[in-house]
Amino acid sequence: MTPRPAAGLCDSCRHQRLVPNTRGSVFSLCERSQSDPAYPRYPRLPVFRCPGWEPDPAAPEPPR
Repeated sequence: MTPRPAAGLCDSCRHQRLVPNTRGSVFSLCERSQSDPAYPRYPRLPVFRCPGWEPDPAAPEPPR
């Protein structure tokens, strides 16, 4: 399997859910999009700014 490219802020956000497909690709789903249409379901990556970003305690520090 090929390593997944960095998703920017999404990689350290509590609203990110990784969604694999049957061909081995992995997509970054923004779960905020379920309650707020201002957020795309699958944002263009990498994300460098997001007003809805919230830290995920289990994730590494966000890129600066």
